[in-house]
Amino acid sequence: MDWSRGHATRYTPGMPWYVVLIIALVSIAFVLVVLALVARKAWRLAKHGAAVSARVTPLVDGLSRRGDEIAAAVDRLSADGEQLNTSLARMQRSIARLQVIAQTFNDALRPYYLIAGWLSGEREWRDLGY
Repeated sequence: MDWSRGHATRYTPGMPWYVVLIIALVSIAFVLVVLALVARKAWRLAKHGAAVSARVTPLVDGLSRRGDEIAAAVDRLSADGEQLNTSLARMQRSIARLQVIAQTFNDALRPYYLIAGWLSGEREWRDLGY
């Protein structure tokens, strides 16, 4: 445009209209081809994702079941451990009582063993400590 004279001149393109049309059509075709390639890649990726999901889903379900089984086993072991601790404490008390009874029994039978030893001749009368 020539602004020096105060009026605008008409703009005429340097290329013919059919060249612009061809460039536009080629550009649209290029965009459509690229979109088709992207869509093809997306379709393949979706198919691959579905296949992986189909293979992995049973494995994840199995792992989930195993996790539930492990949690149940841990609960059982925890309860069994508490019962075992209680049983061990009772057993320790019983063993302590049995030790007292055994010591008392040995103390009570000691004079009889001494007499039996003197009568059988295994001990001498001087073993009395007099």
